[in-house]
Amino acid sequence: MKDNPITIGFDDAAFELHSEIKYTQLIGVICQGTRMVGVIRDKIIIDGDDATEKLIKMVRQNEKQIQYVLTHSITFGGFNLVNLNIIYSEIQKPIIAITEREVDIDSVKKALKRKFPNTYKNKFGVIVEAGNLYETEIFTAGGISKIFFHCKGIKIKEVESLLKKICIDSKLPESVRIAHLIGKIF
Repeated sequence: MKDNPITIGFDDAAFELHSEIKYTQLIGVICQGTRMVGVIRDKIIIDGDDATEKLIKMVRQNEKQIQYVLTHSITFGGFNLVNLNIIYSEIQKPIIAITEREVDIDSVKKALKRKFPNTYKNKFGVIVEAGNLYETEIFTAGGISKIFFHCKGIKIKEVESLLKKICIDSKLPESVRIAHLIGKIF
């Protein structure tokens, strides 16, 4: 692994669930190591099913440079879930979905049943397909923090090694952290 791996990190923009606006932005930030080198964005449907397709399209715009794809969890725009298996199959780049806390799978399933009574099984299946949620510790400027992740196309030890190189100010990798910050202003 290079000292300054090139990553693209994704997060969604802020949105209101009960608004007339049915879209939000999916933001991708490209970093070489911890230095931002590019920003891209596209619209996704709130609670829709287009985040996987849009993420793949956005990665392909910069495919030659990108070595790792990172996401802030697997949910964007409410319950617009990204399918890690499809993304990895399509782009053949390691993908890591990072979250700051352990997921209460029963609560998620209940929320899906309530919001999507006829189709919740499809969305829940995407969560199950994401695989194990691994835990590791990250040492950053603020000290040691726990972080959780799903991954495809990469070994656990390699994820831990990557995170040590790209997490400095927060337990989120810089590309994801910056995408998150950009998303707050939309």
